[in-house]
Amino acid sequence: MLSLHEGMTLHPISVAVTFVICAILCGFTMVSMIKQRKKGLAGFMFLSLIVMLACAYVSSTVTA
Repeated sequence: MLSLHEGMTLHPISVAVTFVICAILCGFTMVSMIKQRKKGLAGFMFLSLIVMLACAYVSSTVTA
């Protein structure tokens, strides 16, 4: 079982890459919702995409 101990840190670039991967998956889901004419869910996915990209940018600019 993996557990986080005190002193273990995550590298900011790996966190940013994870957010970018999630944003890409969110983008594919958004396109799928637009094709199914579910505009409300597509709008929510768009907001999620923007938030994830902003988090990726912020986490990539902090020091390790």
